[in-house]
Amino acid sequence: MNFEVRSLKKNKEIEVHSEETSRNIKGQTYPVTELYIGKKQIGEVLSFGPKEFQSFADDEDLGTSKTLDLAIETIIRRWNLHEN
Repeated sequence: MNFEVRSLKKNKEIEVHSEETSRNIKGQTYPVTELYIGKKQIGEVLSFGPKEFQSFADDEDLGTSKTLDLAIETIIRRWNLHEN
């Protein structure tokens, strides 16, 4: 999955790509979506259920979202705020 991010300052486009993996937490396996800009990981989304997606960036818990798209948007907004 690829996303396009536009920075408000310089209006430059940045490609965000994702990789699907899984995590074993307390004996249960959960799907994880890792987000990258270039080779740098900017965050990950842990899918607990059909409407429970937990966002993380640099070991910081960014909260729960009802959809994967909202969780990804949360990570991109946080990256845009702190990296630009």
